[in-house]
Amino acid sequence: MSNLNYLVTVICSCYNHSKHIEKALNSVINQTHKNIQLIIIDDCSDDDSVEIIDKWILKNQTGLFIKNTKNLGLTKSVNTSFKNVKGAFFIDLAADDVLLPNCIETQLSVYKNYPNNLIGIVYGNAKVIDKQNDKTYIYYNKFSQRKKTIKPGDGLIYKEILNHSNTICSVSALINTSVFNELGGYDEQLVYEDYDLWLRVARKYNILYIENILVERIKLKSSLGNINYSRFNKNVFKFKHSTYLIVKKTLKMNLTKEEDLASIEKIQLELKQNYKILNILLIAKYYILLLKFKYRKH
Repeated sequence: MSNLNYLVTVICSCYNHSKHIEKALNSVINQTHKNIQLIIIDDCSDDDSVEIIDKWILKNQTGLFIKNTKNLGLTKSVNTSFKNVKGAFFIDLAADDVLLPNCIETQLSVYKNYPNNLIGIVYGNAKVIDKQNDKTYIYYNKFSQRKKTIKPGDGLIYKEILNHSNTICSVSALINTSVFNELGGYDEQLVYEDYDLWLRVARKYNILYIENILVERIKLKSSLGNINYSRFNKNVFKFKHSTYLIVKKTLKMNLTKEEDLASIEKIQLELKQNYKILNILLIAKYYILLLKFKYRKH
């Protein structure tokens, strides 16, 4: 067990999650793996999250608490806090999600059979609690993209992530800290972090899947999945623009014509979604990008 007793950092990011933050933090200290560094970020909440976190830290005597004086967004908040990360691996935990007790121990067990420098991410399945629709389901039994994925693949899966024939349940991901640092952290141009990071990691490193349910994911009314097709919603438009920037990056990242075809599949998916929300400017940009992929040679 000594080779699995790595220090793991959990970065718990909070923005107006006063109703859920205590449960998230308790799930960290209740892990069967005990060698954990906890960093808590409040991104300038205007509810009573800060007071609740202060009381929790006082009670449990653990956790480095970073209080943003202005709202930075997730990507910049995590990057800014990363100078404090000491763990060989880390989890980016939203304050409305919960780690099951054996989550970290299970993730670390994968590393005993692989050289650490070959693995970028280890991830698993999740139980999703949809508060708006009053439903509970297992993440990979209800995959909402173009294909239904029951058992994700793993290994070198750049192309599969690109065209969404494979996805990563981001809330269940244990990320290799050295890989994250090598890649320069999150892209701060983006309003969300995971799809971009998956692609950049998968370009060079193995991503491994564990079939176990490792986390509980709380899907709130305000969660992006519940507003993803809202017309004229500025948050949805920002999210869609970030996705465009990620797909545009793959012009430089792709190495083969087959990977370009995967980018084209992704563009076609995004065109359908942007038609639904009447995002005309982004539709035009995607058509230009589509032509670049179709007619370039490797």
